[in-house]
Amino acid sequence: MPEPGRNSRAGSCEQLGRRASGEKLTEVPLSERTRRHVSIGALLIVILGLSALALRQAFTSRVPGGNDLYPRWVAGCDWLKTGRDPYSPATTLRIQQGIYGRPATPDEDQVAFAYPIYTVLLTWPLCLAPDFATAHAVTMTALLVCVLGTAVLARRVTGWRPGPRLWIWSLVWMAVMYPTARGLLLGQLAGAVALLQIGALESLRLRRDALAGVALALSTIKPQMAILIIPLLLLWAASQQRWKVVAGFLIGLGALILIPMIWLPGWPAPWLAGIRQYTGYTEFGSITWILTTYSLGTPAFVESAVTVGWLAWFLVESWRARRLGFEPMLWAAALAIVLTHFVSPRTATTHFGPLVLPLFMLFRVWQRSDESRGAWMAAVTWPAVGLATWAMFLLTVQGNQESAVNYVPIPLLLLLLLVWMRRPWLRLAQAVV
Repeated sequence: MPEPGRNSRAGSCEQLGRRASGEKLTEVPLSERTRRHVSIGALLIVILGLSALALRQAFTSRVPGGNDLYPRWVAGCDWLKTGRDPYSPATTLRIQQGIYGRPATPDEDQVAFAYPIYTVLLTWPLCLAPDFATAHAVTMTALLVCVLGTAVLARRVTGWRPGPRLWIWSLVWMAVMYPTARGLLLGQLAGAVALLQIGALESLRLRRDALAGVALALSTIKPQMAILIIPLLLLWAASQQRWKVVAGFLIGLGALILIPMIWLPGWPAPWLAGIRQYTGYTEFGSITWILTTYSLGTPAFVESAVTVGWLAWFLVESWRARRLGFEPMLWAAALAIVLTHFVSPRTATTHFGPLVLPLFMLFRVWQRSDESRGAWMAAVTWPAVGLATWAMFLLTVQGNQESAVNYVPIPLLLLLLLVWMRRPWLRLAQAVV
């Protein structure tokens, strides 16, 4: 029997059941419903605005930060306002002067604008800010909304149904754990990418296929986070003959690439050149690189061989998942999200946002086995993970640089749990269908 909330028919079935039992249904007039939504939206805007103002006054105007956001803000807004090339050496020098107070040395992060130009679709409102402290405060507030929104969508996608107290407990820990805090302080747009990727999965569940494709296209603002999940979902959508997903992605990505060429012809070439330079001056690579070349000093071919092994496994699982229904396919989607940290040329703790998907899948498996015990296990997991991430950072931080050890435990543990969880998840998902 389908579980409540797992498909679009659940609501209609519930209403039919209520009518059959003689329960009187109260219809809310459309105008009243609209006014209610507008009032709630206005209240949320006021709350978020006050939060951003408080952050600016108490934090961003006093404490330096937002180093990941600053290049996007300077270069993107400069292009929108003056038409200057955001990939030019002159723009990069302005960014370096703003962050370092001088040109960057060759061994430092060059803090160049290393994002595709269509990133401005997300950041353009920040160009209205009078100064960077305001832009950073607004971004921190928006990214926190992205974190909470990602959690809400992941809960819907996976079907995990925590009680109200456990859900509030979960949201609090998601907001305060180290990877989230680091992303907020840096102004890292990975939080928005996590929301887009989990949002694409929720759109697939609701069969809003064109929207799912567009969300996947926009998530390519950080291609290193999308190198596995996008091919998997496109393969699955094509195999399911859900062509609107593929069309939405191709048309969306095509528009994102081609339309900016009207104002910045040939922009992909300098962007790709900047990407190649970026991988050269960043300190850490993938988790595979950390575990082999960095930690053990093995030759480069060892990392390459292990990476090929990961990719081969992913291809096999993607092929197996292509004919499965949505819920059984989620295991392969979770595998794609986790393995991305092992094969991407560059990963970071700020990229951990989409990992909420396999975590919530685990919670649902526990809940299905024993609801009471599953709730307690989930409740204990949050402080265990949250405190461990902070302890690991504080014990290993070197100056203002996080250690490579912070990158490994969470993805590695989730990978092991995914292997264990495969059969329980498939049994659970097939029972729901």
